[in-house]
Amino acid sequence: MTALIVGTLLALTALSFVLYPMLTSAGESVTVPEARPMVSSDTSQAAAVDALREIEFDRATGKLSDFDYDSLKASYTQRALTAMRGEKGSVCENCGPRSETGAIFCSNCGTALS
Repeated sequence: MTALIVGTLLALTALSFVLYPMLTSAGESVTVPEARPMVSSDTSQAAAVDALREIEFDRATGKLSDFDYDSLKASYTQRALTAMRGEKGSVCENCGPRSETGAIFCSNCGTALS
């Protein structure tokens, strides 16, 4: 009988220990610090680099065919280069991102830039 009483007291003590923080902090508000704004070029650059890493992993594990890998790699590489150079627009369909800002035609192949 004594063991049952001691066991019940220990169980109630443990239960109150677990529930006490939840019951006492119900009315308190939590202040979340403001997130530091990220620069958009850093974000797009990191996203493109992460995408390149992901397709490398998918190719290595056999989830991605060589044809899909080549087309995705070209696309993500173009995005990463554009983000790294900080350019907006000025991408040649044949040659990729161009270093000339404000150019209408590609200096390499002469194609109109988008």
